[in-house]
Amino acid sequence: MILDTIILENFGAYGGRQEAVLTPEDGKPVILFGGMNGGGKTTLLDAIQLAFYGPKARLSNRGRGYRDYLRDSIHRGSDPGEGASVTLHFRRVVEGEIRRFELQRYWRAGVKGIEETVRVLSDGKLDDVFTEHWDEIIETYLPSGIAHLFFFDGEQIKELAEGGHAAEILGTAVHSLLGLDLLDRLESDLKVFERRKKAEALDPEATQELHQARGELQQIESEQEKVAMQEGAFVNQAGRLGKEVQEKEEQFRAEGGDLYLRRKELEAELALLKARKATMEARLRELVAGPLPLLLVDSLLGEVEQQARRETEIRRARALQDALEVRDREVLAILEVENGAAEPIRKITRILAADRAQRIGLAKEPLILDAEDGLSARLAHLRAVMLPQAKEQARDLADKLAGLEEKIARLELEKDRVPTEDRIEVIQRELEAARGAHQAKLAELEAVRVRQEALRRQWVAVDARLDQLGEHDLKARFAEDDRQRMLKHSRRVRETLGRFRARVVRRHIASMEVLMLESFRKLLRKTELIAGLTINPETFEVTLVGRDGKVLPFDRLSAGERQLLATSLLWGLARASGRPVPTIIDTPLGRLDSSHRRHLIERYFPCASHQVILLSTDEEIVGPYYEALKPFISRTYLLNHDNGLGMTNLELGYFSENETTH
Repeated sequence: MILDTIILENFGAYGGRQEAVLTPEDGKPVILFGGMNGGGKTTLLDAIQLAFYGPKARLSNRGRGYRDYLRDSIHRGSDPGEGASVTLHFRRVVEGEIRRFELQRYWRAGVKGIEETVRVLSDGKLDDVFTEHWDEIIETYLPSGIAHLFFFDGEQIKELAEGGHAAEILGTAVHSLLGLDLLDRLESDLKVFERRKKAEALDPEATQELHQARGELQQIESEQEKVAMQEGAFVNQAGRLGKEVQEKEEQFRAEGGDLYLRRKELEAELALLKARKATMEARLRELVAGPLPLLLVDSLLGEVEQQARRETEIRRARALQDALEVRDREVLAILEVENGAAEPIRKITRILAADRAQRIGLAKEPLILDAEDGLSARLAHLRAVMLPQAKEQARDLADKLAGLEEKIARLELEKDRVPTEDRIEVIQRELEAARGAHQAKLAELEAVRVRQEALRRQWVAVDARLDQLGEHDLKARFAEDDRQRMLKHSRRVRETLGRFRARVVRRHIASMEVLMLESFRKLLRKTELIAGLTINPETFEVTLVGRDGKVLPFDRLSAGERQLLATSLLWGLARASGRPVPTIIDTPLGRLDSSHRRHLIERYFPCASHQVILLSTDEEIVGPYYEALKPFISRTYLLNHDNGLGMTNLELGYFSENETTH
């Protein structure tokens, strides 16, 4: 099936005639609608489901009866007598040929209440058969029980991911997908048949008790229907309140609420960083007060070191000269005492004088520093060890101080951004009020569900009592063989249906598990996290198995991962259905974080179906997410809501950058 066009006339927020072309281009399956909260996105999803299913449609604001819903959905600015309508142009393959259909559902307020008309045109001509039997035809092609596998919203994903009703939702979907709801109706009809046969032989007292039990059962069923409608209304109201809480939280963050709540933490962290900065500055000052400034005259220190070493050699040369003079005098004195010849003594005197003259050059150099001999060694140690260490310590302290100053500047900037208490008080009260209303509505919803469970137990008890009344003294009272035979065979048929149902579920559940796990792995960021996924064929509870072969509890998954799992379950069931039906998603990204959002953008939306219609807010498919999805988008529409007129218009285009929060 491919949806080609949708036309809305005075439906909900859409005043007048609004039309959108939905036909996807080759390789571009996505049709993207953008709209603010309350702008008509959910109404658009409701319109498609209403056109297809009428009273059986799962609508967002269906808290009362179907006729009341139709009356309320007529645009407030239009004449109820003229009414409203939803028209869908679509095509699908029928008996091997592509046929084009026009489905119109029109209603108006008449003298006797709401009057509704359904018309179906096939290839441009009114088709009486399709028009008269449309409910049966659409249930055969796409049963309303599995429509939520293809048409759903973020709140449905959230309930499937977080609520305790996942098994119930999956069980309903699997039963509808496999056509087991027909078996349930047949089994129920057989039970009614058996009770009627059993009642034929009961005495008046037992018959009266049986009628009383049947009346109780009908009363309970009536109460269950009312409570179910009440639950639906509460679910919708809780969803709207949840969105309001989300909006208030975003407003609170935009006004600096998070910074306001962290102000004491910011002040403490800022004080700690300043104390660390003061300690490092003190250590740096100690280095500056020590040898560190000598790095500025390192070359001069080298020259002083060389000069000190030279003067040490000069002093040694002078000492050697003095020693040689003493030695020469002593040698000449000895020679004179020994009465040596004068000529040899003169030669020796000249030789010794020449030797001293040769050595006297270094000793004649002046002593500029005239420092002690150990000065050159101390200067060498200073330049080779102490100054490099001081330089490294100073560099390390300077780097750390730069990092601290950057952190301090950032924290001071955040501190300056902290709003005053007067400024944040109003929005904080509004946020707390929204949260309180949401929690109160959730409590009401839980109370209704508790009531549902109590009614279910009452129904089971009364149903069992009906069976007991029918079975009481059955053999003694049923004298007619044909009645016994019919009852016997009816029970056998019910038993066979039960076994057949279990076998059908077990036979198909394995392929569903494979498709769900494959879908989950496509979407999941941590591909090594999940090794297996199983569904209990009786309770329909989902169990995840980790790489270690052990059961992986759902609470080990993040909130985003649980939402991806819920999406994977719906995706896997939709693929298992084998029906080429478009996928329509309202509020597609919900509260997913950026990494999980990108996985949906890149891995799910482009391949969820051959036609994917997305209804996004200005905080979802925008910025980089829009750019990533853009190659797969055939066309975009903007739901432009005029608050003054109370009307939404369908326009080609999408959010501009200054209209988004990204």
